[in-house]
Amino acid sequence: MVWQRSIAAKAFPDIFSIGLSAGLLILIFPNFDWHFLAWIALVPLFLLIKRTRPAMAFWASLVTGCLFFGVLLWWTITLDGANPVNWILLVLGNAFYFGLFGVCAHYFQKNAPRWNFLTFPAVWVVFEYLHIHLASFSFPWGILGYSQYSVLPVARISSYVGVHGVSFLIVLVNIAVVELIFPFFSASCTRISPAGCKQSSWRTAVGIFVGVIFLFSASYLSGRSELNEERKAVNIKAALIQGNIYWEEGKDSRYRETIYETYRRLSLEAAKFEPDLILWPSSSVTGIIPRDLIMTGLLSDMARESSSFLLAGAGSYDKFNKKMRKEQRVSNSVFLFSPQGKIIGRYDKIRLVPFDEYLPLRDYIKWPSWITDSKITDYMPGEELTIFKMDQARFGVQICWENLFPDQFRKMTAQWVDFMVSMTNETFVDIPSAHYQMLAMNVFRAIENRMAILRITPTGVSAIIQPSGRITAMVKDNNSNALNIQGYVVGQIPLSLQTTLYTRYGDWFVYCLFAVIGGLVIVTVFRKTHTLKVVNP
Repeated sequence: MVWQRSIAAKAFPDIFSIGLSAGLLILIFPNFDWHFLAWIALVPLFLLIKRTRPAMAFWASLVTGCLFFGVLLWWTITLDGANPVNWILLVLGNAFYFGLFGVCAHYFQKNAPRWNFLTFPAVWVVFEYLHIHLASFSFPWGILGYSQYSVLPVARISSYVGVHGVSFLIVLVNIAVVELIFPFFSASCTRISPAGCKQSSWRTAVGIFVGVIFLFSASYLSGRSELNEERKAVNIKAALIQGNIYWEEGKDSRYRETIYETYRRLSLEAAKFEPDLILWPSSSVTGIIPRDLIMTGLLSDMARESSSFLLAGAGSYDKFNKKMRKEQRVSNSVFLFSPQGKIIGRYDKIRLVPFDEYLPLRDYIKWPSWITDSKITDYMPGEELTIFKMDQARFGVQICWENLFPDQFRKMTAQWVDFMVSMTNETFVDIPSAHYQMLAMNVFRAIENRMAILRITPTGVSAIIQPSGRITAMVKDNNSNALNIQGYVVGQIPLSLQTTLYTRYGDWFVYCLFAVIGGLVIVTVFRKTHTLKVVNP
């Protein structure tokens, strides 16, 4: 019994550290939005990594990741086709990156403790980047930087280094806190890593804090300048139409006329404010355009009646497209109608949702039924980024899943567009936190590229996001509810005046971190080899 109590007493601090870090990470994302906790959320886990062995560093980080993603993504189990097995696989797959971070961070802590202020945030960002760049298996949730979407002086740093740069800064502050307080824990860890315990540097930590404060101040002043730019910019007026119609209703032919009339009624109400552009969300049109001549005609009439450009999301099928005709597949598309009622632009979604809009590796893997339904019909992916042209402006559109990835969005903004449209269909989930997590990503897309975004979705959150990241308009009811409501909002958006460093060069900062980590690995391996040769000549 005494032995068992001794084991429990030794394990309790580790369990507490894991649970505390996971809990703090959960609180910094929607719906809690306690973003200020991000700057200390990883401190308990980092203290544990610094004073433990490699295997424990891996398992502690993995369990932290499991707890974090288990809560952050709990809404995914409510999705159509989800079950406990594939939900567990989703959580484990995301948490695995935490485990890899833990063992790598421990390696550098042991072999290059003086460089913890660089290695910990660099390794974190490298695994974050890999996390969302695995082709069909990319999953962009849980990126640390997104927690700061409402803290604009911090978020605006992403216009230079992307969202991963914000993650780097957060981890940097966390490790600085650890270096400040670690001497108080050093007595318990000298047996395992004496070098690491002696290398904690108060001067380094204080220097980091001074640098971070300077960076925040510069970002705040830059933000003030951006606000002035927005006021000076040429503006256009746009109307966001939120019909509050779920996907299941759209698939039922009995509701076809009702759905169209809902969007038409709201559009005509908004048209009284004379918007230049009226936007309907993804999948708001129940017909296949332009094959469905009746629905195409109704949309043309709608554009003429409103005297505005009309942008609407629909399935598309082009009989003149040989590949589409041969495979009998439709695309998830967006159509732009002129005020004269003509179709003047079309964009087919390029980046499809895996296991929903297409089945990854269909020709090579027979997926078991407890992971996915093998009868999924693949959509036809688009092949090129389309630029829509109005009288006053040029703009691009990204559909649903595409908005969550910085790279494709950046490529579109680099085509000299004046603003962007984020057209989504989030009716697959009815959990508020899921919607606001996706809104946070759109805020960063706006800041990264200094580009206004019109975000339109059937059930919310539909909003106008300024280039500075400010949300200036949102579809809401009289009780300020933005979800599961019907309505519209008309607002002004500034046309883009300049490009950002991030727009021009993308994730250059992350590539530099890859090089730094690679260089440090080479140095530490060489040092080990050289030491062995000296000891055993």
